[in-house]
Amino acid sequence: MAESKTGPRGGRGTYTLELVGLQAGAERPPVLVQAIDAKGGVIHSEKVGEAGVFALPPEALKNARYVVIGASQDDKTIAQAASVRFRPNEFESAVLDGTLALAEGVWSRFRFHWTCVSGSVRVCRRRRPWFDELFTAVAGASLAQRVEARAFRSAGVSKSFAVAGNVGAAVADVLAWPVRCSPVCLGTVTVFRRTCCCWPLVIDDPRIPGLVRDLGRLVEKLPKFPPGKFPPPPPPDPFRTPLFKGGGLNELALNASADLQSLRSLAGEAAVQYVNSRAYLLRHICSCSRPLRMGTGSLLADGTFNVCWIEPLRFLLPNCHDEYAYVVTQTIGGTTTTIYDGVAAGAWYHAGDNPVLTTYRGDAFSCNDTGTGDGTAYVYLDLIGHTDSHELTTPDSTGWDRVAAPNDQSGLLFPVDVGHGLLRNFGGSLELSYNFSEGMKDPSIGARYYRVSITKADDDGNPTGPRVYFGDGVYKNEALSWNKFLAGDIVPELLGPVSAGTENFLYKIPFDTDADWTGSTRYHAVIDTSDPRISGPDNLNVTDKAENHLITLEVFNAAGERLRPLGTPASGQAGTEVAKAFKYRRWFQSEGSPGDDTKEVPFAALTHLFCWDNRVPVADITRLVLGTTASDEPCQFLAAAGDEHFAVEYRAYVPDERFQQDHSIGWVRGLNGTTDNGGEGSLPTPSSPSNVGKPLAPPQNSGFNTFATMLTRIDPNPTPPPDTVSHVLDRCAFSVTLTTRAKTTDGGSFHYPHAEETAAFALAIDAPGSN
Repeated sequence: MAESKTGPRGGRGTYTLELVGLQAGAERPPVLVQAIDAKGGVIHSEKVGEAGVFALPPEALKNARYVVIGASQDDKTIAQAASVRFRPNEFESAVLDGTLALAEGVWSRFRFHWTCVSGSVRVCRRRRPWFDELFTAVAGASLAQRVEARAFRSAGVSKSFAVAGNVGAAVADVLAWPVRCSPVCLGTVTVFRRTCCCWPLVIDDPRIPGLVRDLGRLVEKLPKFPPGKFPPPPPPDPFRTPLFKGGGLNELALNASADLQSLRSLAGEAAVQYVNSRAYLLRHICSCSRPLRMGTGSLLADGTFNVCWIEPLRFLLPNCHDEYAYVVTQTIGGTTTTIYDGVAAGAWYHAGDNPVLTTYRGDAFSCNDTGTGDGTAYVYLDLIGHTDSHELTTPDSTGWDRVAAPNDQSGLLFPVDVGHGLLRNFGGSLELSYNFSEGMKDPSIGARYYRVSITKADDDGNPTGPRVYFGDGVYKNEALSWNKFLAGDIVPELLGPVSAGTENFLYKIPFDTDADWTGSTRYHAVIDTSDPRISGPDNLNVTDKAENHLITLEVFNAAGERLRPLGTPASGQAGTEVAKAFKYRRWFQSEGSPGDDTKEVPFAALTHLFCWDNRVPVADITRLVLGTTASDEPCQFLAAAGDEHFAVEYRAYVPDERFQQDHSIGWVRGLNGTTDNGGEGSLPTPSSPSNVGKPLAPPQNSGFNTFATMLTRIDPNPTPPPDTVSHVLDRCAFSVTLTTRAKTTDGGSFHYPHAEETAAFALAIDAPGSN
C-alpha cells in the first residue's frame, strides 16, 4: 500500500485527482482536500491545482480520522452537501499509482452556482372590527346577516342565520377594505425551500375528492353560522385560528368555505379547471419534500430583502419544481419574535416571484417614511383613519381658515361608490395623518412643530364660533407619542402638546430622519367629533341638517414662529409669521405621480371641510297591520284568510336623510326559522334608502306578505309523493325586525351604524279553503 502514495512526480504524499468524465477543455470545479482529526479540527488543507495535483503529507494522513474532498468557494471550508469523505485506509485503497479517480456522479456535486431570492416585507394594521367582519364572512353569512350579527353580539340576543351562497364574494369584499401598510425594514429573513412534484390533473382525478375531504375538515375548524344557532363571537386572538398562520393570512383556510361549496357542485373538466386556476389548491395536492433552511439575510432600509447562497447544481425530475417560503423575525423588547412565518401559513413562492410578505401582527414594528425625501418642501393631508384623503369632497380653500361655499356633497367621504358606500358622513374619532416632506426640515425652512384646530363652518364655508385646538385637553387627554427603534429596542417619544414662543398646543413634526418610527400610532391628530364644542346637532334635534366643520393645519419653527409659503397672504393672526419656500398641497385624485395628484393651496395654512353627524339612526315599528287595519296592542294574535295581507307600520330614518344607507324589514317564523324550510322572509320596503316617518311626517306601511306565504313550510326531508314538499301551517309565532343603517364612518372602520327594533306576534288561518 505504501507504494500507492507515490504520485507521478515521484514526490511522496503528492497525488493527482482525476475527475472521470470531465470533457477536455472544460472548467474544473474548485476543489479542496482536508485532513480532519478526531475532534473535527483541520490538520491539513490543500487546494487542488488546475492539473488536479494536490499534496497530503503522510503525517497528516496518519493522524487523520477522515480525508474530505469537496467543493469550496473560499479555499477554507468545504460544503458538506458537495463533498466525499474517506477514512485514511479507504483513501489509501482508492489511490492507484498516485491517482484518486472520482466518478462523475460524485464530482458533479462539486459544481456550485448562486441561488437568490428577493422580496419585501410589510405590516398592515387592522382594527378589531375588520377581524370580526372577516370571521363572519368566512363563516358564510350574507352582508345583511353580518350586519345583524354585530347587533346581536352587542345586545346578546339570539337569532338564526342561513348560510349564504357566495362566501367568496363576502370574503373578497372584506379584504378589499382600504388599509395603509408600512414597510418592515428591521429584521431577519430566513429562506426555506422544498421540492414539489405536481402531476397534471385529469378528469375524475381521485385527488379532487381527497381535496374536497381535506377542505371539509378545514371548514369544520372555522367559525360557523349553523341554522337556528346564534353564532359565537370571533375568538379573542384571531392568530390562534386557521385563518391566520405565522402572522399572515392562510389563503387555503380563507377560501376553504367557498372552494368547498364550488367543488361539491362541479364535476369532470369544470372541477379540474377550478383547481388549476388556484395555485393554493394545486399546492395542496402536490407531493412535496420537507422544508430545508437555505439562507438568511437582513431586511434593507426600504423593507426589501435579497438573500443568496451557493449550492451544487441540482437536477429535478419532470413535473417537479422548487418552492420557497420565508420566516421573518424581529428583536422586540430584547426577545427574538417571529412576525411572519410563511412555512406555517403555507405561503410558497417560486425563486423569481419577488413576493410582498404581509404580516398583521400588532407587535411587528415598521419603519415607513413620514414624508418624501426628494428635497422639495410641502405638506398635505394624507390619511383620514385608513382612507386616502383624496376621497374627501372638500371645496378649494379661499383663505388660510376657510373654503369655497359647500354643497350637499361637500365634506363627505367617497364621491364614487367603491364598495364601502357613497358620500358617507363622519363621526366618532377621526385620526388625521399628514405628509411632511423631508425638505420641510431643511434649515432654510426650519419647520419644527405643527398645530391642528377645528371650527364650525357656515353655509359659505367661512369659520364661525370659537376655534378648538387639538391638545387643549379640555375633554380628554390629547398627549400624543410615537414609538421609535433605538438601541435595539422600541421606546416612546412624546410629540406634544408643547409650547414654543407665544404659541400653545404644538406638536413636534416626526420627520423620518429623526428616528426609525415604528408601531401603529402614526397619526398626527385625533379629532373627537363628539366634543360638545364642535359636535353639531344632538339626538334631540332630528329636523336639523348636519353641520360642516373646518380643520386647519399650521406649521411653526423651533421659536414658535408661524411659517407660511412664499407668495401667500399673511393669515393676520397674532404672533410672528414668516414666509418660507414650501407649499401646502391638497391631495385631490388618486391617479398619477405625487406631483400630479396634489394641487397647491396658496394660503398661510391648510384647511379642509368635514361634515360630521353623530346622531343615531332610528328604527321604530309602531303598529302591526292586518289588511287595512293597524293595531298597537302589545300582544297580537292575528287570524284571517290565507290571502289576507300582513304588513307593519314603521318609522326608519336618520336625522339628515343624506346619511341613510338603507333600511329593511325581515321576519322569522317559529323555532329555527331558516330559508331552508321557508321560515325566513322580508316585507318589501320600496322607499329604502329614503327616510320613512321622520317627524313631523307620519309613519308608513311596509309592503305586505299574505298569511299563506308566511305560513308555508318547506319540508327539508320530503317523502313521496313530491306534492308533500311544502304545506301551509294553520298557525305559528313570528318575529319581525326593522333595521336602519347610517353611513357614519371614521375613515378606519367601514361598518354601518344601525338601529333595529323587533316585534313578536302570531298568525293563524281561520278560513278553510282560502289558501
